Amino acid sequence: MFDPQPADSPITHRPYLHLVYASSDLHITSIRLPEKIASGNISIDWTHQDPQQCLGRVHFNEHTLHVAGLATPLPQELTDRTVMVSPWEAQIKATMRQHQVHISLVYENGHPDPVEQMMALYRAASIFENEDLLGIVNPNAWTAHPPNDYLTIDRINHFRDVIPFNLWFGYVRFYTDHEAFWLVTKGHHVFDVPDLAYFVQPGQDTDVIINLLINVFYYLFEEDVEVVAGDTLSLQGSSQKLVFSEVTELTEELMGPSGTLVITRETSVD
Repeated sequence: MFDPQPADSPITHRPYLHLVYASSDLHITSIRLPEKIASGNISIDWTHQDPQQCLGRVHFNEHTLHVAGLATPLPQELTDRTVMVSPWEAQIKATMRQHQVHISLVYENGHPDPVEQMMALYRAASIFENEDLLGIVNPNAWTAHPPNDYLTIDRINHFRDVIPFNLWFGYVRFYTDHEAFWLVTKGHHVFDVPDLAYFVQPGQDTDVIINLLINVFYYLFEEDVEVVAGDTLSLQGSSQKLVFSEVTELTEELMGPSGTLVITRETSVD
């Protein structure tokens, strides 16, 4: 597996993806690749390529990405942390887990906007798509998803207008008992936004909480707002406000690379 962050290096916020396949070797790197490169103004400079491993760089427009492949599955710990906690049906997750080969794509340089960087990763992923592609794994976000139609040019271009939260971010549950749990985002650090955690009580609608986390992310990212513990955020059209606080429990599980802030609701008093 290509590791974009060596053990002795500082934390990187560079986005990266793993493409996982049902194939038994890396002959997938040549399937329909010339036609896709010609039609997409993409070039690949290989420094090594054989059925067991490959290494090179992908170039298109202003973007440069590392590409590395191994004819081995991803480590089980990584698969458990991404594929198995993703929100897809059990059969889809089981299929992705059965992969035998993976290709890693790591954004190197070219554009400062993380949305454009993620789009570039998906554009590069599209040239490696074939019938053996089982899924796309996003370790930064603790999630994975099947290819479906997410690698079409029209869909990728649409990401610029609407961030695909179900693909680019993880919403992971850490239970404190049989019903109550911490719901924490994963992957916000790629966008220079702290991850967010919310303690979900029995009977609360998780979809409502996820929508709240999405709205807070949009505000922090689009407005380039920096928040710290103790800050508050008023909810438009509501008498409530949100309070940001520090993580005080399950620190190892909840804390993201750019930090994590706990969100609670506080009813304002007139």
